[in-house]
Amino acid sequence: MNQPSSQVRVRFAPSPTGYLHVGGARTALFDWLFARKRNGTFILRIEDTDVERSSEDMTRGILEAMTWLGLHWDEGPYYQSKRLDFYRETAQRLVKEGHAYQDEGAIRFRVPEGKVTYDDAVFGEITVETDTIENFVLLRSDSNPTYHLSVVVDDIDMRISHVIRGADHISNTPKQILLYRALGASLPVFAHLPLILGPDKTRLSKRHGATSVMAYQDEGIVPEALRNFLALLGWAPGTDQELFNDEELIHAFSLQGISKANAVFNQDKLAWFNAQYLSRLEHEKLVRYLKPEFIKAGLWRDSLEKEESAWFKSLIDLLRPRARVLQDFPRQSCLFLDPNIEYDPAAVEKFLKDPKIKEHLQALASRLESLPEFTLQSTEAAVRGFADELGIKAGALINASRVALTGQSVAPGIFDVMTLMGREKTVARLRI
Repeated sequence: MNQPSSQVRVRFAPSPTGYLHVGGARTALFDWLFARKRNGTFILRIEDTDVERSSEDMTRGILEAMTWLGLHWDEGPYYQSKRLDFYRETAQRLVKEGHAYQDEGAIRFRVPEGKVTYDDAVFGEITVETDTIENFVLLRSDSNPTYHLSVVVDDIDMRISHVIRGADHISNTPKQILLYRALGASLPVFAHLPLILGPDKTRLSKRHGATSVMAYQDEGIVPEALRNFLALLGWAPGTDQELFNDEELIHAFSLQGISKANAVFNQDKLAWFNAQYLSRLEHEKLVRYLKPEFIKAGLWRDSLEKEESAWFKSLIDLLRPRARVLQDFPRQSCLFLDPNIEYDPAAVEKFLKDPKIKEHLQALASRLESLPEFTLQSTEAAVRGFADELGIKAGALINASRVALTGQSVAPGIFDVMTLMGREKTVARLRI
């Protein structure tokens, strides 16, 4: 089981019969982490022998999702559909050596008597009596290989040292071990990952929300957050740490930390992780993620991206603490970047209904217009000083100003808003 790190070779082998879902993504992540931890090789193999259900669109979708998630492979992608002759030759070899036989145009494996015992790196020793295993098909009557044949042939040929995959494959493993033995090959280490369940403890499915990885990109989740979240689904570092960068994850990861118990997918926890990363990502990386969202919202201008755009950095930093998804940034940026402002009727009714307050805002606008400098400190002093002169609570003036400037009763700090909005726009909006 303890192989030299130079020989560690793992594979992620999705079937392109659907898009990459979170279960597959977590398997890919664990394979990737294990390979990086052991200075090994991470291989991507597309298991596309199911001609009717596989599609190029799904294959492209898987590659796109893997790339977006940051799980870059070292070898591949290999395509099983291009290796069919290899599987057919192996099936014929097994027939010739007495391990398989022809059956109505198909080729079946002849299951020997005895038992299959293997040590799973997660679930421990597993034993299966072979009299519970039927003589299973290797090559169908149309000469296409079954999963058992193609996966074993490829894992042997690609020198896979560790097979890390979902626990739903535990029942397949004894059949595959029999094939390894028949082909005279040494066994890899098997590590089966617990299932991912929805909050109702049933198998994760669309009824629990998005399950496709790219759907999370569309929802404004950043890949760093999804990676971190997925890593802790069925694996624990042995400490209370929850936020990990890639280096920390690689350093902490081990097969021993994988739980036998099924993991529960918690959307609220993913949202928490995303909010944490949005508040921490370096500005340049965050802007790369934000640019498409600002373009969609019709708010992008090239000047925002320039290094000298300290204004845009200040805006992003102002919005970070309140953002849970990427779309929150353009949504909250409208009041700065869109000349048109939409007023919440409830906020107007609550804070701008009194004719006197409108008079106060007009006068405040003149005060702010004549300030020697327009800063966070000077605007706050002007507003609070004017409230004192009027004999009213500063909060009343601040709340009214917030609605006048943003259209909403809830917004970032009003003095941050004023300084980012600038003197001209602030004064114009207060003169409603």
